[in-house]
Amino acid sequence: MKPITILELAQLAKKAGEIFESLGVRYQLTGGVVASYYGEQRSTQDVDIVIDVQNIDTQKSSALFKTLSQHFMVSRTAFYEAFARNSMFQILDLETVLRADIYVGGIIANRFERATIGEVAPGYFLPIVSIEDAILSKLVWINMGSGRSKQDVVRILQNKHEMDTEYLETTAKQLGVEHILDELKIIAESNDQNIIF
Repeated sequence: MKPITILELAQLAKKAGEIFESLGVRYQLTGGVVASYYGEQRSTQDVDIVIDVQNIDTQKSSALFKTLSQHFMVSRTAFYEAFARNSMFQILDLETVLRADIYVGGIIANRFERATIGEVAPGYFLPIVSIEDAILSKLVWINMGSGRSKQDVVRILQNKHEMDTEYLETTAKQLGVEHILDELKIIAESNDQNIIF
């Protein structure tokens, strides 16, 4: 089976993003594609997208489901449950059979105000989660048992990006994951290539 490329996932994200934009729905990429952008290139099987639901009423959510259904396979039940529970639904591209996980809302407050634009693949400039919020999201996933997210955070920290460390540390404490951040900072600074996550 041929591995899925970041370019293919960027194309999928752009296709979905154009639908969100047409309806005035803010969105941003997160997950493995963004981990590759900020950290180390790695394989991922899908693209993760967070959408802002603050201004989505019943009429707009119906229009969103209808428009997505014209281009993607999407479960009506999963779609509306995601909106009711602030959870996730999936879309499957009818042409490429690539998948995107669409997260409704998110655990990081005001994340859309901090979003930036990143060239996630050559020629594909898309809205992505800020580096601080990317790390914070990963820390929450680590707290739920994700080993891959540990590696992602370490690689992001090792790349020495400029970031708002005060915001990162304060929010990590609020989320109850500051101990994980501290641990991964030590690992990142050690540059130990033999660490197994």
